[in-house]
Order: sequence, then structure tokens, then C-alpha cells
Amino acid sequence: MLKLHNSYSNSLEEVLLSKDKVKVYLCGPTVQSSPHIGHGRSAVVFDFFIRYLKYLDFNISFVRNITDIEDKIILKSAEQNIDFNELAENVTKEFKDAYSNLNCIPPDVEPKATEYIDEILLYIQKILDEDMGYVSESGVYFDTASYADYLKLSGRKLDEVISGTRVDIVEDKKAPEDFVLWKFAKEGEPYWESTWGKGRPGWHIECSAMINSILGNDIDFHCGGNDLIFPHHENELAQSKAAYPDNEFVKYWLHNGMINLSGKKMSKSEGNSKFLNDYIDEYGGDVMRFYFLRAQYRSPQEFSEDLLIESKTTFKKIVEFVSTVKPSPANRELINLFKKCMDDDLNTPKFIGEVFTQINNAASLDEKMLGDLKSTLRYIFQILGFTFEKPSTKRVSIDEIKIFFEGYGVSFTSVEQAMNDFLVIRETYRSNKKYEIADNMRTDALNIGIKIEDGNDNGWSWNNN
Repeated sequence: MLKLHNSYSNSLEEVLLSKDKVKVYLCGPTVQSSPHIGHGRSAVVFDFFIRYLKYLDFNISFVRNITDIEDKIILKSAEQNIDFNELAENVTKEFKDAYSNLNCIPPDVEPKATEYIDEILLYIQKILDEDMGYVSESGVYFDTASYADYLKLSGRKLDEVISGTRVDIVEDKKAPEDFVLWKFAKEGEPYWESTWGKGRPGWHIECSAMINSILGNDIDFHCGGNDLIFPHHENELAQSKAAYPDNEFVKYWLHNGMINLSGKKMSKSEGNSKFLNDYIDEYGGDVMRFYFLRAQYRSPQEFSEDLLIESKTTFKKIVEFVSTVKPSPANRELINLFKKCMDDDLNTPKFIGEVFTQINNAASLDEKMLGDLKSTLRYIFQILGFTFEKPSTKRVSIDEIKIFFEGYGVSFTSVEQAMNDFLVIRETYRSNKKYEIADNMRTDALNIGIKIEDGNDNGWSWNNN
């Protein structure tokens, strides 16, 4: 029996559902900047989850949203002097490329917030009709005092919320913890018309409205990173129960742990955010999937280049072990072991440990048993979404390299000279905490085969092909 940790009850629960139709909603990205390793982890661990449910013959309806209007998107687009739609479309493509290269199953529906404005407005009106929201000078807000179970999902206390940094300080709210449903637009900001005034949806209301419109009043699984538990999912739950008080809204809340760098959560403000596509390009989708597989999905996962290199080496052993066979569920003992680990709250690291125990003991097996072990391992890893495809090698001409450096105002006589000048420019951006520009420079360099190693005295290397 499949057991999963439900964040709402904070306990391991048996999944008791009909297999006929299971509704899964995964909180997708806010598309203001390129995907980082943390986005990759959330996408991959819940891809494992979706694939395993399908293996168990659940009929899945899978929705993953795109937040394409939000304060950060507006600010980023203004910094780049482009329309917010253009930024959102560019970044959305980066995310979709990453999902595809990681071999994640596409959702059945991938709604954008801006495509559901009418549904969002109707949802807000329903909350107001239930007398659980109010209109002020700056927007329409949810009245958290009207919802008795507020903070039950996150387990926080009200004084923690009020003193926290995630609550918007707006003078015309009834209480500091109240959150915006519809934000009135300031001069020059994008907006949509509403009965309350020109504005745009709040972050939280988007998901509730899209879930309701696409999947209905109740869903089975709501998934996302554990940094979304508060305030995003807490507020989603509150407003959804306000609009539909007789419905459960979500049966099981599932959350993955964060990616850490040297014990610190990844953060753009700290300049330690790592672009996902850089590492997919360098290591390939299968190695990245294997790296994510090695940690239990709810636990924090440490990240470093050394761990990726180790994952590449370790996964190569599996690839070499199964390379000569076709996938087949021949070894029932191994299949049962796989199911036992996955049924235990998707305990993928335990399964990986068992896999290498089997591989290490393979020398004692006869030819048939060895063949059954290999074909079953390949079968299981394909269930988990591994392609066993070799990453392609991109070749870049010297003329392309010259054009690349000239784009940054760097004259070219040799790669060594040009990179020294390039790194001076990039380090200036990093010193001024303009990390996104510096990260973009690193990504651009990787596209021509030059790998910049931050944290290693500005080391760099390239594959001269």
C-alpha cells in the first residue's frame, strides 16, 4: 500500500483513492528568471511520483501552472526594458526546455495565469459574497480572521506571521496577515479591468481559480516545494475553503525539500542560485535525474559540482550494467523491492542502495539470473523516466567564439586572453551584486563550451574541439 507524508496532517498516510481518476496539481514556476537547480528538483521528484502512480494504474489528470504575471516579473521586465509578456514567454521557454531535457512528463494542462483572468475575478467575487474578503484603497484582500483554520497547514502561530518577512506591509489592510486577491495597478503597470478597479491578480488566487476551473472543487494531490507551504499554499487553502466551505479542496499535500549549497538554501539575493540548464547541458538529463533520485524527496538535498560528478560516475555504472539488455520485469523479487521502497513515501535513496547491493553481488549469479537482474533494472529505471541516451556534444567554430566575446565588448586574440577580460567584466557585476547578469554570462559561456567555475578562484575550462 502506497504511503505518503501529508503536510496537512504532518504524518504518513495510506493513499486511499479510486484509480479511475486522480487529480494532481503541481505549483509551477513564476517565470521572472531562468530555472535553477531547485526548480529541477521539484519537477523531477514529482515526475517520479506521477510515473509511479501511472505504473500502479492510476488514471492521472495532471496540471502544472505557469505564473506569468507577478510583481517580480513586472520589475524584471522593466529592468530589461521589455514588455512583461515578452519576459514571461522567454523564461517559460527556458523552463519547458529544461523539463523536456529532464524527460519530465508534460502536464495534461499547463495553464497560464493571464489566460484565466475571468475565472479569477469570478472566484474573488465568490469569496466576497461569502463575506470573507474586503475592498480597500490598494486592492481586494482576504480577511484571514474570517477563516478559523488559518495557519493549520503550515503550523505557524499568528505572531510568527505578523513578524515574518513574507507578509506585505500595507496600511489599508484590516490586519497585517491579510493577503491580496486583486492588486490595484499603479501608473505604468499592466492591468485588467474589474468591478473593483484596474489591477492584476494576487499570486495565491491564481492557483485556486485555475484548479477550480480545470480540475473542479476538490483535488487529490497538491504538490510543490516546501518553501510554498507558507504563505502560498496556506493562503490557497484559506481562500479555497472560503469560496467552497463544504469541500475538502485537497486530500493530500505533498512537498519536496530544498536544495542547499554548503548548508544554505539557494537564493538569488545571496548570489548562489545555480542555473539548471547549465548543468543539463554539461551532464545530461539522466545524470541530473539520478542526482535528484539519490535523496529522499522531502529532505534537504546538498548540491555541489562534486556531487554531480559523483552522480555521473555512479549512474554510468548502472548504464554499463544494463546496456546489453532490453527492459523486462523478469526479476519479481527486485520488482517487489522497488515497490516496497516507493510505497514507503517514495524512498528512492533506499532503492538506489539496494540496486548497488544487487550489482555488487551479481558475480555470483548464473547467466539467466544475471540477465533477469539486468533487464529488470533497466525496466525499473525506465519506469522512473531514464532514457539511457548519451548527451550530444555541441561543436562551436572559432568565428562563433569571436562573435561571442565581441558581444561583450571583448577583443579576441586567444581564448585565454579573451576569457581573462571577460571574467573581469563578470566579476564587476558580481561585486555589485548584479548576480543575474553574471549568471547569464556564465550560461552564455557554457553554450560555446566554456565552463566557469565560481568559488574556485574564477577558474574556467573549455573543451577545444
